[in-house]
Formats: sequence, structure tokens, C-alpha cells
Amino acid sequence: MRKLIIYILLIFSNLLSQVFDMDCAVFKGDENVSVIEVILLIPRNIFKFVRSDDGFYRADVEIRVALSKDDTVKAWDMWRIVDKTDDTTKIKASQKIPEMTTLTIEPGEYELYGVIIDMNKNIKYVRKEKVNIRSFASREPIISDIELCSSISKTESKNKFSRYFGYDLVPNASSVFGLHAPILYPYCEIYNIKFGENYRDQYSINYQILDINDNIIQDYGIVKKNKPGNSVVEIGSVNVSSLRSGIYKLKISFIDEGDTIFAVKKFYVVNETEEKNVEQLLVDFMYSGMSEEELDRIFGPLKYIATDNEIKRYKKANIEGKRQILIHFWDSRDPDPTTEVNEAKLEFMKRLEYANTNFGNAYTEGWKTDMGRIIIQYGFPSEIERYPSSMELKPYQIWHYYNVEGGVVFIFVDKSGFGVMELVHSTARKEIHDEEWQRWINQ
Repeated sequence: MRKLIIYILLIFSNLLSQVFDMDCAVFKGDENVSVIEVILLIPRNIFKFVRSDDGFYRADVEIRVALSKDDTVKAWDMWRIVDKTDDTTKIKASQKIPEMTTLTIEPGEYELYGVIIDMNKNIKYVRKEKVNIRSFASREPIISDIELCSSISKTESKNKFSRYFGYDLVPNASSVFGLHAPILYPYCEIYNIKFGENYRDQYSINYQILDINDNIIQDYGIVKKNKPGNSVVEIGSVNVSSLRSGIYKLKISFIDEGDTIFAVKKFYVVNETEEKNVEQLLVDFMYSGMSEEELDRIFGPLKYIATDNEIKRYKKANIEGKRQILIHFWDSRDPDPTTEVNEAKLEFMKRLEYANTNFGNAYTEGWKTDMGRIIIQYGFPSEIERYPSSMELKPYQIWHYYNVEGGVVFIFVDKSGFGVMELVHSTARKEIHDEEWQRWINQ
């Protein structure tokens, strides 16, 4: 069971090459704008630590967060952090750094980007999600998004996690709770409360935990609270240690003067003290609630290493069938089932991440390019010959693989002159073969 839990957590961090977690919550801003809090959870083991003059090992990291609409950045923030250690062997994947920023923006549909840049090894990790920035212009009672936190503590100093009422709230961008994080701390805000001598002095709050199908798993009953004014902050605590591993929703309802409004937030529970069917656990965690488009996006780069039969089965499958194919895809590809991770999957994710980081552009994801495909399918080259542009020749590269089929080469040429390297010749089986490939490099 321990191996399963570690494997699931690794999948969370590696799904779609997403090596860090990102979440957000939308709140009311001034006048006609809204405020979005973007929270990140970054594993320390992705950083490259370099020994500094003070004897410590140092990682320099740049973080960027942006909201984009119609290919135009509408709001953004950028900051740097420094992580230090006296011993790099102490750095573990389970050690994660929480980061957060706040952006003010008009309501609407946006694309949210989170970018982590390791300055020491010049590698960029990117998350991209579609977000709906809600409007809070209504004069009726309205509730914000729910932000799930891993800790809440009293504070007298102001920092990025402090709120105006004297507490530090550290959000949990992964939304994963359970044995190692048994208490879930929800935070939300309620606006436009009916307050004054003509209204009741108290309002009611109800917490419920729902399953993925909205069935009530736990109801914490009605709690009455005094109204402090026209708006309130709701902070609670929910112990989830008794829940079975799976996917859940937290529903917070506000009841007052005949009005009931609510907010819902999805979260995950991982409890390794129970026994549960492995396949179903993976279904719950990775693919439940995913659209067919999202499943297809995951399978896209897998086609490079999938068998013809797997590709045919996937194309013919319905959405549930596609989920099952993705769940079982790595079952027969684990080179050492005795270890806590699937080394083949981790190697694939490493190649995919490299392809997307180094070969993508504004129009094409890196894995869809010729170079990206070769990296994913064959691994990293044994040797690369790079030939820059000249008066007579277009830029081209020759990749050597000494351990593939007894030694093969792949030749790429920038035919268009726009930096897109296309495969023009290879000695590998089932690849394009053109003995006269040199004609492509002539200007």
C-alpha cells in the first residue's frame, strides 16, 4: 500500500508534465473588479542547487504568474525566491514550497499561466489552466470561491500568507489531504449580508462532504454565528482522516433571511491505512471528472510509444473505456515492480517535459514537433552535431543514437528559416529515409 500511495502522489505531480501544483480562488475586489489568489506548491527536488561562497548550496528560482485573454497578457506578477541547504541529499520530493500572489482583474474567461524558472539550469516548468473570474457586482448575498489551506495560525507580522484579521493561512495548492495532512482548513468570504436593525443578528453555516456524484458523505449540521457586518470571513476545520481514499467535494452553505447560497471545492484524500482496489483508486484520483478532450490530451504523446493495437482500441473507446486504457497503460511497462515507482513512466515524463520545454513554440506543443517525437520515442541522443546557418547552408542538426538498432542517425533541417527543425532523413527503421537529404540544407 505504501508503494501505491507514493505512486499516486508522483502521478499527481507528473500528470501532463505538471511538476508543481497550481490552484486559484476568486474573491471580491474594489468596485467592478475581482481578485484572484494564485497559489503554487513547488517540490524542492526540481531545483538545481549550486554551492555558494557561504558554504551553502543555493537554488535561484524565478516565478511568473499571468492571466491572458486573446493572446494578450492582462495581469501578471513576477518574483524570485532563494532556497538554501547545507546538504543536497536532504532534499526530497515531499518537501514543497508554498507560494502565492494576488492579481486584480475584470471578470471574464482567462488562461492562467504559472511558470517556474530554475535559474541555475535554465529550465522552465509551465502550468496552464482556463479560469473563470466571477463578477461580484450583485447586491444580493454572494459567496467567494473556497480556498483549501494546510495550516492556519495567529500572526502579528504581515507576509504573503497573512489576512487582514491577524491570521496566516497557508493554502494547499494540491488539494490533497489525508494521513499526513488530516485537517482541511477551508477559507471563503461572504458579501452583501443583510445587516442592521431590520434583520436577524445571526446567520447559519453548514458544512457537508460530498462524493464525486454529489451524494452526502458527512453533514456537520447547522452552526449559527453572529453577524459582524455586511460581509464575513468563514474559516473552518474538517478532519478527513476517517475518509476512504478518493475524490470528494466540500460544500459550504450560507443561510440567512430565507436566502441560501453555497460554494463547492473538490479535494482528494490519500489514506494508506486502508485497503482499496488499486485500479479504482487510480480512476478516482486521476481521471474521474476529466473530459474526453483532457483524456485525449494525455494520450496524445503516449501514441509515440503505444502499440498499434492500443492506439486502435483507444480511438474506438468511449470516455470510460479511454479512462481504463490510460489507467492500465503503464501496467506492463514497469521494468521493476519491486520499486516504489514506475521507472519507465518517470523516464517518459522526463522526456515529455524536455520536449515541451525545448521544442515548443507559440503554435505547437513541443511533443508534437519532429524533435520532440524523437526524444520521446528514442530517448536522448548519444551525440549531437549542430551546424549553424551560413551563406550557403541552412541550419541543421545530426542526432546520433549509438544504442538504437546498432547505431542510427536522425537529421533535422530548418527548411523555413523560422527555427523549426524538421526531420528529413534517418537510418532508423520505420522512419523517413532520404539518401539525398543534403538538398534540403542548400540555401
